[in-house]
Amino acid sequence: MEDNGKIQAMEKLETEWIDYTTALEENSLRMAIFESNQLIMEDTNRKYEQGLISYTNALNHLADLTDEEFNMMDGLSFSNETYLQGGKQMIAELYEYDPKAKLPGSIDWRKTGHVTSIKDQGKCGACYAFATAAVLESYYKKKSGILIDLSPQNIIDCSRNYGNKGCYGGTVSRSFEYAKHYGIAQQSKYPYVEIEQRCKWKKKIGIVTVNDYVMIPQGDELALKHAVAKLGPVAAAVHQSQPDFKLYKSGIYSSSNCGEPNHAVLVVGYGRHPIMGDYWIVKNSWGTNWGDSGYFYIARNQRNMCDIATFAFVPI
Repeated sequence: MEDNGKIQAMEKLETEWIDYTTALEENSLRMAIFESNQLIMEDTNRKYEQGLISYTNALNHLADLTDEEFNMMDGLSFSNETYLQGGKQMIAELYEYDPKAKLPGSIDWRKTGHVTSIKDQGKCGACYAFATAAVLESYYKKKSGILIDLSPQNIIDCSRNYGNKGCYGGTVSRSFEYAKHYGIAQQSKYPYVEIEQRCKWKKKIGIVTVNDYVMIPQGDELALKHAVAKLGPVAAAVHQSQPDFKLYKSGIYSSSNCGEPNHAVLVVGYGRHPIMGDYWIVKNSWGTNWGDSGYFYIARNQRNMCDIATFAFVPI
């Protein structure tokens, strides 16, 4: 019995030692990543103070994530926004507009009560679901006069048959197709849990449906401006893998290093700064501790910065 007690004590000590050393290794890794991001922040802010760029950085809750962890939050997977349903390829109709139409110089749908609060997708790669819910919230407000929070979780759990992949990516157009047939539940009826679950859809909870939707002509920022002014907020996508975007704090973001769009967002307005120039106002889904209280501003009319107008959709 005494020997058994000694063995158990040794095993317990060994387990505690492994846990301790693992925690030390984890802390060392996180500290190294954090320090690297601190250098990026300092370099970005130095360039801002020198007038070389028009945005600032700050350390935030993403500053100790590995590249793999951060990229898991991308959540946008597409192939020219097409998918197969019943063996038939589905392609969105293009948004038609009058390029000579007179539009407001600036617009911000937040100021008219058409945009809900900032959400946080956490580590689930479901930006597409958050962008879809966000644009449908604004769409429903314009139709009914009522602003409600819709459920990204409903889309995450229930739209696999339309080509989405839960917490591993999807698209806004596929989510619209799901909403056309089943509707999207309120957040309070289908709360967010940050993982994919078995679909809990019931006919009674699908409150907001889509009659149809259109795609902004790819890369056409004037078309995007027209849609934002005439129809309301537009679901769009940007490339978000740059370290200085992860640490974005304020100002008008721009980059010469953007790749293909990999993160779905919501364009809620546009405007012009007298010194820094034209910009889009964009709602993100990384919580209020990121960016400008959860929002960011990105350069407008600068060669479709970070592909902001390349994969943009709006319900009609």
